Amino acid sequence: MSSITYAVDAVPPRRITWLNALQHISLSAVTLIFPRIVAEAAGADPETITRYVSLAMVAMGTATLIQAFGRRGIGSGCLLLGHCTILYVPFAVAAAQSGGLGAVAGLTIVAGLTEMALSRCIRPLRAWISPEIIGVVITLLGIMLGVLGLKLMIGAGPGGAAGPLEMAAAAIALATIIAAAIWGTPGLRSLAVLVGVAAGCAAWVVLEIAIGDIGAATRDVAFVLPVWPLATPSFPLQFLPGFLIGALACFIRAIADLTACQQLADPNWKAPDFRNIRAGTLADGMGTVVAGIAGVLGSNTYSGSVGLAAANGVIARRVGIAAGIGWIVLGLTPGAASLLYAIPAGILGAACFYSATFTIKMGIGMLAQRLVDARRTLVIGSAIVISVLTPDLRGHLDLPPLGMQVLNSPLAVAMIAALALNAMLRLGIPRDASLRWRLDDAGALKDFAETQGRAWAARVDLIRRAGNFLEEFAALAPRVVMRGSDAGLELRYDETGLQIELSWQGEPLTLDGPVNTDADDGTLQIALMRHWADEISLSSDDGRQTLTAYVDDR
Repeated sequence: MSSITYAVDAVPPRRITWLNALQHISLSAVTLIFPRIVAEAAGADPETITRYVSLAMVAMGTATLIQAFGRRGIGSGCLLLGHCTILYVPFAVAAAQSGGLGAVAGLTIVAGLTEMALSRCIRPLRAWISPEIIGVVITLLGIMLGVLGLKLMIGAGPGGAAGPLEMAAAAIALATIIAAAIWGTPGLRSLAVLVGVAAGCAAWVVLEIAIGDIGAATRDVAFVLPVWPLATPSFPLQFLPGFLIGALACFIRAIADLTACQQLADPNWKAPDFRNIRAGTLADGMGTVVAGIAGVLGSNTYSGSVGLAAANGVIARRVGIAAGIGWIVLGLTPGAASLLYAIPAGILGAACFYSATFTIKMGIGMLAQRLVDARRTLVIGSAIVISVLTPDLRGHLDLPPLGMQVLNSPLAVAMIAALALNAMLRLGIPRDASLRWRLDDAGALKDFAETQGRAWAARVDLIRRAGNFLEEFAALAPRVVMRGSDAGLELRYDETGLQIELSWQGEPLTLDGPVNTDADDGTLQIALMRHWADEISLSSDDGRQTLTAYVDDR
């Protein structure tokens, strides 16, 4: 991951701001394929499809601006673009085929309101949407974005078949992005995607003029004015469950993307800031409501923009504001939607593939920070395997229409499976644990903390610090614990840290005495215990000593 050159609240030069905004716009432009698929499913004519996509661009820009707002509990204030999400596509296609674009509009509004309601429940949902689920979702998002990019490059994606000239242009675009990112100057590295897309487009134009037919490639460009509304919202209840599932999937994806943004912005990141996530998921739901009011497919946070920000080191929210304004201007500009469609999908796919690699890295990094036991391993592994297997299930299962629509979204299936498994397997895992410890088993305290840390999926660093604290107490215990007795250990874990309580019959500790490194008097162990714990206190009651320590996870 490149170093961050412009932080969230930084003010980059205007040239850097708008060039990076253009990069994000070009990267997320590939998702305009999805509203086009929905409009075609509704039987719309080419002119209506173009206007539908133009309104989708306005909705994407508005969602991006709401997310970048970051005030009064609305928006995370991060550089995180909104996009037309594939998570709603299976359900929107079914609704469009039966009820037209009006059904998609009405149910998208309901889905957005549902996500807004879920954002108010972040605190009680924290235990169910655990950090390892967020990590695996980020990893899967990166994998699926990368797969989509490769499919677009070879013409196997939703954009349709690609000819050899388009595939050659896509290869040139990817090679240019990689060359600029690895061997370019710092300024060029931050604009690698934009340079690669421009090189790919230039190569495509040259190849079409020299070998192909540039006129045939651009004959579908139509300059039509955006019109709103295109349809009156309706609310066919038979399609509502699918949109509610989509809202839940978008909610979890937004949590994952917002967590990745926090991890990117803070080199000392330890745990998600759920107040910021609450504001960000609320903004994501509001963006979907705006999309529904505009009459188009629902929006969601775009993982590709997180990967791009990680790749070029520019995470300033001003870039998000510029990108939001840019999308709105493009949406209101006649012919802009058609011109974007004239860019070969494979070139945009090359940008997706490049950005996806950084998204995968963030997801794996988040998983690597956690201790996992057999239960957590099962949740992570099952979600990944199910996401890979889902496309093959459609031909072997006879499910009702809603079930088949869900199977069209491997990420949604993986999310639902991970949530269900986590809810089921977390039964029987208390948030506290106790142990009676004998002095002759010196390593038992540290081993117990590691075992419990795996059950809780606590951060590796948190349990390491707690283990070091307990190791020092084990070395000190023969001096203070009454001979022939044992000591009690209680651990209490929550998302903010670990409380350690040690009790024994015997001598009290002197926590504030001087440290003598040359003498074997236990003062060095006490100093190290104070180093590993953020808070430490001692109480005594009739010869029973209680040492309470807290190891902060923030």
